Amino acid sequence: IRNVQVSIYITTVVLIIWSFSFGATFDAYLLELAKTWTSNADHANEFVGSIESVRGMVALVLALPLGIIADKVNRRRMLQWNGLCGTLGVSLLSAGIAYDNVSLLYSGVVVAAVFMQVWQSAGIALLSDSVPKDQLTMVIAMQSTVFLIGYSVGPLAQMGLIAVVGDVWSIHQLHIFLLTGFAIWPLVLPAFPMFQRTRTELNNLQENLTAGDNATAAVPATAAVAAGAATRNDAWQEQRVLGMKKKWVVPLLIELCSLITAMGAGMTVKFFPLFFKEDYHFEPTALCGLSAAYTLSIAVFVQICRKLSQKVGRCRAALMWHVLGVITLLVLCRVESLSFVIFFYIIRGAFMNAKGPIDQAIVMDCVDSKYRGRWSAIQSISRFSWSGSAILGGLLADSHDYRYTFFITAIVYTISAVLYTPLLFWVPEQARPAAAAAMPAEGTTGAAPSKGLSSVATGKQAAPEGSDAAQEANVEMASEAGLGG
Repeated sequence: IRNVQVSIYITTVVLIIWSFSFGATFDAYLLELAKTWTSNADHANEFVGSIESVRGMVALVLALPLGIIADKVNRRRMLQWNGLCGTLGVSLLSAGIAYDNVSLLYSGVVVAAVFMQVWQSAGIALLSDSVPKDQLTMVIAMQSTVFLIGYSVGPLAQMGLIAVVGDVWSIHQLHIFLLTGFAIWPLVLPAFPMFQRTRTELNNLQENLTAGDNATAAVPATAAVAAGAATRNDAWQEQRVLGMKKKWVVPLLIELCSLITAMGAGMTVKFFPLFFKEDYHFEPTALCGLSAAYTLSIAVFVQICRKLSQKVGRCRAALMWHVLGVITLLVLCRVESLSFVIFFYIIRGAFMNAKGPIDQAIVMDCVDSKYRGRWSAIQSISRFSWSGSAILGGLLADSHDYRYTFFITAIVYTISAVLYTPLLFWVPEQARPAAAAAMPAEGTTGAAPSKGLSSVATGKQAAPEGSDAAQEANVEMASEAGLGG
């Protein structure tokens, strides 16, 4: 349980820092900084996009290699050493902001991207190694709740700071807003050495010590019963479509759709704050309040989408939310009234991001536990690499306007929705409970394996994927990460 506590603590503090110093005000700072070297600000948005694109490309290049490494080395030590990487990234970013040095800003963004990618690749895998399988979804759900709360705290805290130092867009004020957030980083450092040996490490050690012991002879038989139950429960995954088993086709298609959606989001998400700043003249306080409301609305809609999926099916609910997100984005392109713009901005983000836990639950339902580090890395590609298309969004915003960029994003989202449609026919509406599948047929001898034992032996989660816990398995750290829709 220590590893769970440490992981949640690090996640909370890092996300508060990131939302405080790497969120909407950071984008505003980059825009104001770009205006200082160009008289007409023709390329200001392009500069903002280039910073995000660098971060996204670093994550894209490193995702799979780091995922493979996370599956082969000690994940606990990998995360502990990653604290040094995070410290270097924060130091470079702080220096770049303090001195308005573009080279240091780019360097800091690259190192911070490496830090986040290592955490994405090894962090969830470490949690999986640290807790029983039947409790894994509960722990992931807890982390996702912390994610949303943590990412809301930053803008809210900034509102208090802005009230003290002044509600204006100036380089000096923005220095204070951003550097205050990075000053919290030392609170994270003592937590990294506190990771303990995981359950997997201890189990492997115990297996080595007890190899050949007769006391373990009964375990394979029990595991075989549980494995047989899991096989019946996951029979749909063994069916073939397009010449491949569904357990490969389904997660690959989901990740492809997520990547396309993320690329579309990259052209838009980083420019929403600038849209309100430039077109509607939002002051810092108003922008921070909007960011907090945006994140909290996603938390509400995650629960609504989860309830809907229990009635209409997982993929149907996810696709419905996606389509509603596209529609609200198209409406946002047309409306002019500020009240309507704010409403459709918040509701659009809630629709597009609330379906993430469902997609993740389906992917985890298909993936073998031994590949978890690699799949966490693959999933993080869409969470981070959406930044790679930000430079295109900046070019479109500079050559046309922000609303034109939103329209192009809506087209990309539509393509993703079309590709997602076959999943309605390939994936069961709800996953069957593993415990029910493990019950012996009437008239047979022997007791059914317990729910916890079945889940541990098969490497699957005991809660059904359509259950409350499974569908709350939200996008993990990073909102850049999770709030990419």
